[in-house]
Amino acid sequence: MVGRPVPHDAGVPSRWPFVGRTAQLDEVRAILGDGSRAGVVVAGPAGAGKSRLAAQAVAELTGRAVVAVRGTAAAADLPFGAIAHLLPERFPPEGGANPLRWAAEALRTPVGGAPLLAVDDAHLLDPASAALVHQMVLHREARLLATVRSGEPAPDPVVALWKDGLVRRLELEPLPVEETGHLLARVLGGQVETATLRRLWRMTQGNLLYLREMMIAGRTSGALDEIGGLWRWAGDLSLTPRLRDLVEVRIGDLDEDERRTLEFVTFGEPLGADVLVRLTGATAVERCEERQLVVGFRDGRRLQVRPAHPLYGEVVRARATPERTRELLARLADAVEATGPRRREDALRVTVWRLDSGTARRPRPLITACRLAMSVFDIALAQRLGRAAVAAGGGPAAAVPLAYALFFDDRAEEAEQVLRRVMDAPASDHDRSGYAWTRALGLTWSVGDADAHRVAEEAASAVTDPAVRQDLLVASAFVHFFAGRPDESDGQLAAARRLGAVINPASAAETAVVEGLRLAHAGHTARARGVADAALREVARWRDDAPDAFWSLQCVRLLSSLFEGDLTVAEEVAGLARRLMREEAPWRLGIAGFDGHRAQIHLLRGQAADAVRLSRDGVAQLGAYKAGFAGLCFGELAHALALVGDVPAAEEALADAAGRSLRTFVPIDFPAVLARAWVRAAAGDLDAAVTAALAAAADAETHGLRCYRMFALHDVVRLGAAPLVAAELADLCATIDGPLASLCARHASAAVAGDGPELHAVSRAFERMGMLLHAAEAAAQAAAACAPGDRAGAYAVSRAWALAGRCQGARSPALRGLAPPRLTARQREIAGLAAAGLSNREIADRLVLSPRTVANHLAGVYGRLGVGDRAALADLLPHL
Repeated sequence: MVGRPVPHDAGVPSRWPFVGRTAQLDEVRAILGDGSRAGVVVAGPAGAGKSRLAAQAVAELTGRAVVAVRGTAAAADLPFGAIAHLLPERFPPEGGANPLRWAAEALRTPVGGAPLLAVDDAHLLDPASAALVHQMVLHREARLLATVRSGEPAPDPVVALWKDGLVRRLELEPLPVEETGHLLARVLGGQVETATLRRLWRMTQGNLLYLREMMIAGRTSGALDEIGGLWRWAGDLSLTPRLRDLVEVRIGDLDEDERRTLEFVTFGEPLGADVLVRLTGATAVERCEERQLVVGFRDGRRLQVRPAHPLYGEVVRARATPERTRELLARLADAVEATGPRRREDALRVTVWRLDSGTARRPRPLITACRLAMSVFDIALAQRLGRAAVAAGGGPAAAVPLAYALFFDDRAEEAEQVLRRVMDAPASDHDRSGYAWTRALGLTWSVGDADAHRVAEEAASAVTDPAVRQDLLVASAFVHFFAGRPDESDGQLAAARRLGAVINPASAAETAVVEGLRLAHAGHTARARGVADAALREVARWRDDAPDAFWSLQCVRLLSSLFEGDLTVAEEVAGLARRLMREEAPWRLGIAGFDGHRAQIHLLRGQAADAVRLSRDGVAQLGAYKAGFAGLCFGELAHALALVGDVPAAEEALADAAGRSLRTFVPIDFPAVLARAWVRAAAGDLDAAVTAALAAAADAETHGLRCYRMFALHDVVRLGAAPLVAAELADLCATIDGPLASLCARHASAAVAGDGPELHAVSRAFERMGMLLHAAEAAAQAAAACAPGDRAGAYAVSRAWALAGRCQGARSPALRGLAPPRLTARQREIAGLAAAGLSNREIADRLVLSPRTVANHLAGVYGRLGVGDRAALADLLPHL
């Protein structure tokens, strides 16, 4: 829901805080403080933040007078127009003083020495002012901090400043997406949803001038609002009149050929350069490139062209009348069809152009395009194409992909209506199969109907073609698995195999999904990965008919690595899958799922704050009702909030997980079951926490989720009740692939035995895996196993605190009773210098102490921390 509109500029300050650009600001400081250069020129595109960076550097200067100058187009034709406000009222008489010397004296006299010339937009200086700046810098009568716009002509004296090596030219790129996120969080006073941040950055390309106008537009209309602790943009990204004016000024005046070129590139982007040249001519394309209105780039073997900035395209679209838009799209379709579509996406784009230009007539291209759009999960586009195909008389062949797209957009009722309308008449086995598969899958993923398998099974009993019956048995197995019924799923797959090898490529892919996830959750991760990889090698054969399988197979790969403890690979898979999601027209639930898995990975790393952020990103995609992946996202959120001590929010998230999960997402949403123990622990009820973990282990076994059973049993170990589960965990972990299982079993055994050295070794192993909170907990247990006053115990305490210090505020029961190692201010100072590599003599000289005093302090430090040398000290100290 779009938020309540707010007054213009409300919540968007006129002067934004200085965020990011730390390296560039440090570089400017260093150059201004270095006598080898007379200054620095900061160059960059309009809106990159050049002036803000220069102003920040000037604000931090002390001990030097600053003379502020600004170039403007209005004063560019007036001699000394840029510095007129700094000059005496009367110009020197004819034949009197040299004008440049006279002007230089006027600038120097008030400050009594060589000032810093702070020149904004130096590319707009009039020739006399430019010559004056050059002369003063050349003769060291002033230092310089100037800004110029990249790609704009500048007066020769200004160019000579960096060309002749008088000053350093520093190129300033647009603000990167991560720093843009930090800036927006400061401006808005809260975290910005990742999808919103990326949309804003993609539209503005980090241009701060454009970004501010977009923010004003969003806050004024209410499209940008805070929902559930996250700032989100709902609906289209709109332009303010002021932003449109700014962009139109940048585009400038266009002749007819240039205008037509920019229009074709805008409506066809990315557009093949050969097609564009045939439509407009090479000369016009070259002029637009020279004016930096369009840019070319390589896409495989194809040279493509797009607008140089996304907002150029938005302005061009806003200018075009509906009639002009239809004309352009029809000509684009004609031009690409004349050369023959060479790529899959060419056929999709041509059909969309035909649809939007009113020249689409036949259902078959629309059906093909609908499937192509759905294969990349552009759900909104797939629905448009599917509806057009149905309206054009496409029958069941159009209705099935349309219903598929509607189900995946949580529009189950409409999907059911579409299917009923075309399936009332007698149908072929093929049509029955498509209907049943789509309906069973939709009821599973969208509605949460645990009995959706009956749709496939009833259809299987009604068809006569064995291959079609096989497809439907695979569909039934799919539903059973996700509903948490592994035995029934195995039975249906076995029945399908009795009919022979699975022939239909789409059914083979869905079979691989069920088998791969079943194997991964059972702990046979190497085999699971092999199944997924084999299916993905054949993706071209089935992706149009089973696009959901692509994402599910990525989950097989992700979970296989996660259950093995290879978090690096798991994060790579999750990040890749998340990036492959189309952000222009995203599948919300898919994004939620991969954000939830990324939160799961970060929580295993001990990065609790990151897990909270990623979980909230996922939750933001779910809407306000029951949805797939709700248990995953809310469960990881509850777990992370519990670890950072926010018990009320953790309990609320856990309640949301219970209330909004679907019954057909049992394997996916199981993290919500695991989170119960940690919410109880955060509330201080350890007995209830252990009970919840044991119940989760039993529940996981019921659903065939043996790796989650391992996690639950190991949670009991982490909660301090290892004797209850050590034997069971050892037996289970012996059957699970990968180093994580054996390490969990080792941890339980060492905790039961109170074996300090072994617990220390376990802690080191968890640290090598990147599981820092687990490592901290094992170190704390190692400390508890040591005798009081034991040096090994002191070291274990220090390590536990150092590891916990890298966990973004996460604290678990194993760490709560741990007394932190305490150092005096003098001990910490000396320890820091020793860790940096200074000898005792060097430390003594720096602090004006005797070497003996330094040695005594270090001995005290070593004793309190349990370390024996500088290397170990350097490893611990930064995190204590």
